[in-house]
Formats: sequence, C-alpha cells, structure tokens
Amino acid sequence: MRGLFLLLLLSVTLLPGRHCQAQPTPTAPKPSTQSATDVILRTNGDELPGRVVRITPRLVRYLPSPAPTDSLAPVAATDTDTLELAAAEVFMIRYANGTREVMRPAVPAPASGTSLQGLSAAQRTELGRQDSRKYYKPDKGVFWGTFGATLVGSGYGGIVAGSVMGLSAPPRRNLDAPQPDLLNDLAYYDGYRRQAQSKKLGKAAAGFGTGVGVGIVILLILLSNTTHF
Repeated sequence: MRGLFLLLLLSVTLLPGRHCQAQPTPTAPKPSTQSATDVILRTNGDELPGRVVRITPRLVRYLPSPAPTDSLAPVAATDTDTLELAAAEVFMIRYANGTREVMRPAVPAPASGTSLQGLSAAQRTELGRQDSRKYYKPDKGVFWGTFGATLVGSGYGGIVAGSVMGLSAPPRRNLDAPQPDLLNDLAYYDGYRRQAQSKKLGKAAAGFGTGVGVGIVILLILLSNTTHF
C-alpha cells in the first residue's frame, strides 16, 4: 500500500509540469508591402505602375505607386499625389484585375507601293499636315455662316455658330487630298484631318472677326446719322 501511495503521489507531481511546458509562440505572417496595382503603358514603351483614378479624352489621372520603405506599414497615397498624363501618350492600361484597355491603337506601317513607304509615323503625320495646308479648302459656309450669325446675334450668335462649325471635324469626302488613297494611312490621315480642322476653325474665327468689324461700322454710321438730327 505504501508503495502504491508513493507511485500515485509521484504521478500527480509530474502531471502539472507537463502542462506548464512553454509552448512555441506562433509567428504572425508579415504583412505584404506590395499590393496589386494598375500599369500604364506609354507609347514610348515606358511602364508606370500605380492606380488609375480617372480617364478623360485628354488626360489620364493616376496615383503613382509609393516608393518602398523599411517600415512594414503600408504607405497610403493621397489625392495630392495624383499625377496627370496626356491621353495621347498612353497606349494601353493593364488593370490590377487583369483586364486591359487600349487607349491608342498602334499605327501600322504604310502600305507598300505608296509615297509614304519608308517614312516613320511622325513623318507621315507631318506630310499629312503639309498637304492639308496646301490643298484643303474649308467650305465657304463656315465663313459666311459665322459672319451672318455674328451680325444677327450681336456677336453671341457668331460665337455659337463659329464654335459649332469650326470645332466639328470635316468629313473625309471634303478633305480634298491630292492622293485620296493616302488617307487610308492612319498617321497621314490624322495629320491631314487635324490641320484641316484648324483651317476650318480659322475660317470661323475670320467670319466672326469680320462680322464684329462690320457690326461696329454699322453702329457708328447709325450713331453718326442720329447726331445730325
């Protein structure tokens, strides 16, 4: 009996020791300092990581990725960090969710057998501008329509009419290109059309200025006649 009692006493003494052994403390996983970001691919091949905030026809606004730091705490970007990039300089945006958005399609090489062969996209665009300056003739209605609206509408009508007619892109059939087949080239067509629209806007501005000038002359004549009575 005494031996059995000693054995039970020894067992009770050892049991708490087993439960009190130090357990290894689990290590919490380190927070990731990198998060999924969008990637802006520029037309020159550069890639800009960040988060796209807004896209307009002229600009792409984005928050750049923060510079890596030694701290594990993530660095939050604020609205004051928003940068802007011309939409014309953006070729494509790869979003963090895997989708892609092409902003400006790549300009293909000119077709063989044309006078554009061997020219870069920039050279073809400039050639289109030069030909447009030389050959494109805006419709006479742009000038006279703005002129008449300026006289009738006391200036305000000319602003509205001139803006509507001058800012609208001329249709392709009215571009008067010396070689219509060259308009099939996107770079040449872009340069020709842009310059044609500039000339069209210039005609509207000329009609507005002439209308204002004629209106002032008429007003002075009327005032002069009234002073004689």
